[in-house]
Amino acid sequence: MPRERGVIVYIQQEKKVGADILIPIIGPLALVFVIIFLLSTPGMILSKSITTIDTELGKATGHEFSVATKMDFGDTEHVRAFPRHIGNWKSMHFNTSRLEKALRADAMLLRVYANPPIPRNSSTLEPAPVSFAIIQSKNVSAFHAPVVCYSGLGYKVEEEATEEIPISNVTWAQPPLYSHWEPEKAGSFNGSVSVKKLVLLKESKDGKVTDREIILYFYVKGNPLTRGPVTVIRAAAHAPINGSYEKELNSTKDFMGEAFPYMFEIREKEEIIAVQLAKSGIGGWLIIGALVSVPVGIIVYPRIKKRNEGSG
Repeated sequence: MPRERGVIVYIQQEKKVGADILIPIIGPLALVFVIIFLLSTPGMILSKSITTIDTELGKATGHEFSVATKMDFGDTEHVRAFPRHIGNWKSMHFNTSRLEKALRADAMLLRVYANPPIPRNSSTLEPAPVSFAIIQSKNVSAFHAPVVCYSGLGYKVEEEATEEIPISNVTWAQPPLYSHWEPEKAGSFNGSVSVKKLVLLKESKDGKVTDREIILYFYVKGNPLTRGPVTVIRAAAHAPINGSYEKELNSTKDFMGEAFPYMFEIREKEEIIAVQLAKSGIGGWLIIGALVSVPVGIIVYPRIKKRNEGSG
């Protein structure tokens, strides 16, 4: 019996020592998780994969836009399942296996979309065919911007600017959880997304322009801290050698505007959870207090216990 009691006492002492070691670690960790939770938005925690689209790869430009992806750009099957028909646009698919190896791409799609011919008695010009590409790569060092790639093919930059792609009456966009949208306005987003525009020229040896291209593109970037894969989405069209390219530009913008809902859901900016709870009234404040007080209590408990044992 004395031996069994000794074993029991030893086990109890070991448990006490283990608890004394873990409590100082658990408390601060729990407080960090609570702070991260309160400073997050509902969309960051509960929604689909949230990414940012922007016109530059290595920096934020002020044109960045938060979106929820509808497709896995790193999955070849997902990318190739992108719709072949978008509205009146119909596509022709190209084999990109050799190009994928050259670009070290993890997944790639290349198609040319064109509108059906417009009746001859119509005064509207037929939209120019649009070359559409999705390219993702984990090897960011080998992931050149389109201007670099086209320069390697002999093109010169005639114009470089930012364009706005209209995304109007987006009935497919779902309002974020806990948002302050009015129900009657939900799903009726009217706005635009910024993309990079390049107008490129190719000249013959005698200086004559032989080709002119309009390129619209943007990057899809995840968390910059994780160094994850990067995706570039590009639409291009041939433009007249001389003169205005407005028709071809508008055609490319129209296509990108129609293609966007198949890839992304626009997410309105959300307030952090702490602010939303605070605005909800006394109940929200009580929840914040409870969330913070539990880890704080765990942190201060050893000190209180030690003080009580000393006074006893």
